[in-house]
Order: sequence, then structure tokens, then C-alpha cells
Amino acid sequence: MDWFVWDFNHPAYFTIYADKARDAALEGPALAKLLDLPPGSLVLDLPCGWGRLHPHLKSRGLRVIGGDLSPLNLTKHRASHPAPLARLDFRALPFRPASVDGVFCAFTSWGYFATDSENLRQLAEFARVLRPGGALLLDLAGRSFLQDSMAEVAGIWLEFPEDGYQERTQWSSDRRRILTERTCQGAAFCHDIWIPTDAEVRAFLEEAGLSVEQAYGGLDGRPWEEGAERWIYRAIKR
Repeated sequence: MDWFVWDFNHPAYFTIYADKARDAALEGPALAKLLDLPPGSLVLDLPCGWGRLHPHLKSRGLRVIGGDLSPLNLTKHRASHPAPLARLDFRALPFRPASVDGVFCAFTSWGYFATDSENLRQLAEFARVLRPGGALLLDLAGRSFLQDSMAEVAGIWLEFPEDGYQERTQWSSDRRRILTERTCQGAAFCHDIWIPTDAEVRAFLEEAGLSVEQAYGGLDGRPWEEGAERWIYRAIKR
């Protein structure tokens, strides 16, 4: 079983990521603004999770369809933020070609798959469903920032008693992926996410049929830089 099938569909997910609910008030308006689509545009929120960013997309007048693999997240989304939703796999989106104006992919939700071909397939599917001139907003953690922030804690179990979990993070042996082990509510989890370089991000987007129009180094829209905490790309379907 792929790690994300288990990790994101366990009740402990909402404990581990409680801070993301709090962050939504800042991240949602900022990322929706950087997506920069006019009111009435049809946007896919992929993955939508429990819908924490949905209200901020809606507040800009966008029509939003959410998609996620986790039934647990989709159930919570329906209860908290009723909207059109689909259970889906990024490698085979259940939408017609050239049917949407935007794809919104927040919080390092690219790089989950084990192979480059599968990660490319995710971007190619995003491109397939976008209309020509449509926009993808791809929000990633900055690789250099992660390298610096992990330098002193890699491989060490850290306690987060106020949040109810333990965590240990380290690079894979080839330094391409970050492995994050967590224990929470008596269960064990292990995220395994590819952390690409800027050159790799741009090359994969290009191969998928998307051209980077703008790259940002933060939620405030500042210019991209190598050491930025967030790498946010606005790419256009050719």
C-alpha cells in the first residue's frame, strides 16, 4: 500500500495537521490571490483535504471542485464545506480534457509517488484537464530551506506533547526524498516525499506541457529565491 493511502485516511491525520487548520486563514487568501483567476473561473482543488482552503477560493468568486483520495477527508469536507467533490487518484483524473480554468495544488502535494514517471504523470494530468491558457498554482516547500532547517535535527525523535505526536525526519540515502516518521494515537506513519530542485520542478512542468509564468518565494508574492521557505509556481497550459 502506498504510504499516503494510509497516512491521510487515519483519524490521527487531523491531530498531526491541526496547525494547518490554523494556518488556513493566512495561506488561503494568499494562495488564492497568487492563482490569479477571474471570478467565475472553474478551479480544481487537488488535493482538497478536508476543505480548509475551500472558503478562500470561493471568496474570490471561483467555482471550485475538490478532489482527494481519502474518504475520511472527503467526508469531513462535505460536512464542513459542502461542495462538488470527487474521490480520485492524481495519476488518472476523472475530468474531461481542457475542462477547467485552474488547478490549485497547495502545501507540497506533489512528489508523493515513488517514481519520476508517476510524478510527471500527475503534472501531465493537471495539464490535460486545463484549458489552453489555464493556470496551475503549485505550492512547494523550498528544498534549500528544508536542508537548512533539518541540519541539526535530522534523525532525532522530537516530541510534540501539546499536539499529541512524535516525529523524526531524515533524508533518504540519495538525498532526493524526505522521510518523516510519526507516531500518534498508537499508530505509526511515514511520509516519503520527493523534494525536487528548482531546475527539476521547471523541467517537469515543461515536459508536462506547462510553462512557468511566475515563481514566488513566499505567500506575499515576493520574487523566488533559492533559500525561500516556499517555492510557489504559477504555470500556464500551452
